[in-house]
Amino acid sequence: MEEIWIPLIIRMIVTAAVVIAATAVAERVSPFYASLIGAFPTSAGPAYVMLALKEEAAFVAASAVYSMASLAAVAPFVSVVVWLAPLSSVFVTVGGGFLTWTVFAVPISLVSWTPMTALLINLVAYPICFWLTRNLGQVPPTLLRKPAQWYELPVRAFVVGLFVAAVVTASNLLGPVATGLGAVFPIVFLSLTAILHIRLGGAATAATMHSALRVVSGMTLALMVLHYGVVWWGEAIGLSLSLVASILWALAMVALNIRRTNAASTTRLVS
Repeated sequence: MEEIWIPLIIRMIVTAAVVIAATAVAERVSPFYASLIGAFPTSAGPAYVMLALKEEAAFVAASAVYSMASLAAVAPFVSVVVWLAPLSSVFVTVGGGFLTWTVFAVPISLVSWTPMTALLINLVAYPICFWLTRNLGQVPPTLLRKPAQWYELPVRAFVVGLFVAAVVTASNLLGPVATGLGAVFPIVFLSLTAILHIRLGGAATAATMHSALRVVSGMTLALMVLHYGVVWWGEAIGLSLSLVASILWALAMVALNIRRTNAASTTRLVS
């Protein structure tokens, strides 16, 4: 019994620590950096690390393909949150986002994906969602530095940790399709949306998710690297290369944001 529960508890604690650190920083910076931290694979990353400790390389590689395909459902989910947050209550925003994710994720889970077709569906989904949200969240309000209630971070961390633990523990029954789908289930975005909406309002939530849509698209690259890295060199190297790809994408987004901010500042000075 200890062989089952001790690793499970360790997984939940590690994941909870990651989420607490990420969300604590996210709520104290600008919407862009909040989105950068929220979109970083704080849930999928630990899930795949723990999955690699439990499953063979072929299972991990196959799951990565289905995770990549499932990212296409995250794009409309985030887009709906961007649209709803400034106009609706937290319940409508979260519920509408979750319903949207379900509508797209279910048919995606029924298709037999390859790395190239999984990449293709993302190359279609994200540009469309970029275009649909192009005029939203462009001038975000500054995130207010409200002190968090003592229970907020532990609750979020527990929910994410429990979900990751459940996905990994049930992977033998779920198979690579459902495991891959579950690994990129937007539990971090859902919890972040709910807390930001309650504490900071719909405008701040929409601004954060608007940036998150651009940032999370980079997970497609990280999962592609994970798949081929595991196939060619094994789980340890594949996971390491995937982490490097995630970091490089994040740095590229930071550089792009700085460039846009400087350009906007120059435009305002000239005018």
